[in-house]
Amino acid sequence: MSIQSPPTLLELAGRSLLSDKSRAVLDLEDLPIELFPQLFVEAFRRGHTEVLKKMVQAWPFTCLPLGALMRKPQLEMIRVALDGLDMLLAQQDRPRHLKTPLKTLSVTNCRLSDSDWNYLSRFPNTRKLRHVELRGIKLTNFSPEPLKILLETVVATLKSLELESCRITDSQLQALLPVLSRCSQLRVLNFHGNHISMSALRDLLLHTATLSQLSRELYPAPLESYDAQGDIHPGRCSQLCAELTAIVRDFRQPKVLVFCAVPCPQCGSMFLYNKGLLQCCCPTAA
Repeated sequence: MSIQSPPTLLELAGRSLLSDKSRAVLDLEDLPIELFPQLFVEAFRRGHTEVLKKMVQAWPFTCLPLGALMRKPQLEMIRVALDGLDMLLAQQDRPRHLKTPLKTLSVTNCRLSDSDWNYLSRFPNTRKLRHVELRGIKLTNFSPEPLKILLETVVATLKSLELESCRITDSQLQALLPVLSRCSQLRVLNFHGNHISMSALRDLLLHTATLSQLSRELYPAPLESYDAQGDIHPGRCSQLCAELTAIVRDFRQPKVLVFCAVPCPQCGSMFLYNKGLLQCCCPTAA
């Protein structure tokens, strides 16, 4: 039988404050910074919508951990938090997400509205972003312009760009290429999980081949690697990925350059190309 650790003073203080929701809302401006993370998590879990919305507006840190709370998605609470962000952007006097520039913008596994997407390029403290991470967000029907504008403001500081499993189309990718080629400090580039053609991937690699700081690159296997049923064709995949790798090697020696295909429908293993094709052992993959 295990003995549960007693709650910390910070946890007790947060619970006490939430026991009177009206007082919690009134006291946020004077709340010690150390209490914000614990109170935020408690308000999220307990469904205290007004407290949560006010906390977002008064958030004193450079990162708002919505992604970490998506293990058990509560869509209503996510909407409340996004409403708080909308109200925050409308404020003339910013709280103490905002005086410090954001280093990381991370949005994962949620649905963005048109207004959310358009606000991406308007955040007042995103001018020195080092890391942009969008994962599991369907961008197919969105204009690439907000992301293009955002990247243009951070070409001198951006170190990692991860647009994984966002259903980006060829035309959207093409719109980003000119600004992407100017991100001279970029070290990590991840487009894995998107459906992109051989032609678009070739253009992407031609635009990023001269980025000498790149040390980790993850791309999807081109669409032409699959047959009409959507199954991977190992021989064709290997040939196409070898051609793409050769484009980069004409300019520099890549450190980690990987092409990822969809998982095998039988065993779930993923086809990877990295100086050769790594594949599952199912008879159908031979």
